[in-house]
Order: sequence, then C-alpha cells, then structure tokens
Amino acid sequence: MTLLLDGLQNGWICLFAILVLWVETAALSLRSSEPGRRFGSLCANACSGTCLLAALGLALRGENPIWILILLAASLVAHALDIVTRGPRSGTAVQPQD
Repeated sequence: MTLLLDGLQNGWICLFAILVLWVETAALSLRSSEPGRRFGSLCANACSGTCLLAALGLALRGENPIWILILLAASLVAHALDIVTRGPRSGTAVQPQD
C-alpha cells in the first residue's frame, strides 16, 4: 500500500497510466485490419487522455499551475478534434430507420 501511496504523491502513477493508455492504443491499432486508420481514429482521444493524466501528475507533485493549465487546454483541443473527426462525414445528420 505504501508503494501505491508514494506513486500517487510523486505523480509516477500517472506516468504508468499514460504508458498503459498508449500500449492499449497500439494494441487496438495493431489488431485492426487497417492499423494506420485505426490509430488515426484513436490518436486524438489518447492525446487528450495523456494531457489530462500529465496535468494530474503535475498537480499531485505541486508543480507550477501554468503547466497544468496548458495541459488542460491541450486536452480540450485534442478532445474537440476527436469529437469533430467522429462526426458524420457528409455534413448531414443520419436519419433513423423505421
């Protein structure tokens, strides 16, 4: 339990979570029939999560708040990019089928 608490206090647990996030992203991409396309569709989401986890790690360590704000803003941009790229490609809403 002490190891877990130490990892939380010094922010290393966030680095571990970032590593897991990217290993999952790579594994899901490699299992796809189109790995490059799959990675492209997951990348913005993984970047957003990475920025959030890095901001948490810095906050846990008591680092300069400006870096935390920058990472949070970057996460918001990556999240917006993820939402935009997941939208309908034709520009029209999908109509429900009866």
